[in-house]
Amino acid sequence: MSNQSKKFHDYLDRSKKGSNPLPRLFFSMVRAIDPYIQYLIVVPGYGRQIISKTGIVTINPGQKGLLLVVMTAACTIKQIFHMTCILEEQISYPMILTIGIFDIITHSLATLSSFIYGPSNGLGTLQYVGISFFTVGILTELISELQRKRFKNNPVNKGKVYSGGLFSLARHINYGGFTLWRTGLVLTSGNYWLAALLFSLHTWDFTTRAIPCMTDYCSKKYGEDWKKFENDVPYTLFPYIY
Repeated sequence: MSNQSKKFHDYLDRSKKGSNPLPRLFFSMVRAIDPYIQYLIVVPGYGRQIISKTGIVTINPGQKGLLLVVMTAACTIKQIFHMTCILEEQISYPMILTIGIFDIITHSLATLSSFIYGPSNGLGTLQYVGISFFTVGILTELISELQRKRFKNNPVNKGKVYSGGLFSLARHINYGGFTLWRTGLVLTSGNYWLAALLFSLHTWDFTTRAIPCMTDYCSKKYGEDWKKFENDVPYTLFPYIY
């Protein structure tokens, strides 16, 4: 594969770094819409009205509906923090819209699913599994990125590969955490089919696009140090699994 085609598949141009304040502000505004939409679906009951027009029998989403609103707000805050405080690369407006629209659609489908899939009162096994996935995943992604950010901010470490902290367990453990919390949020709705689809989609995208692009970039930037990191840390996304 040529370098040009590889760059085409990488959503970020890692050679362009900078504060880029206006796009980051725009990203924050777009993402902030998401939890408000989920709130409108659950609390005023617009979700029930939408589904009822299709002839599908609805149930009371109960606690899981409100929980999805809280989860969406939590991941929105996390993503805004990442965009404003962690990400070094510049991001384009089309990419911001792509992320924002995809997240709103995915989370809205999950929230609407809470009107169809049980339980209607309280939380069931799927909800507790979803909450666990979400919590572990979002903390894994956040902590790993903060650890790497702290390492890179130290001038002594310039040009070095970060292989400590959670990254000592899997080379792209932040991607694994992302996949886990995204799956957990949808699973909390009770829609295990949508959760399985989203897990498969993110795993496929990371293994066929994002990780090969990152590997190509890091191999050129760090050379033998990156090869050593690959040998020392055999797992890619999930420690002791893959």
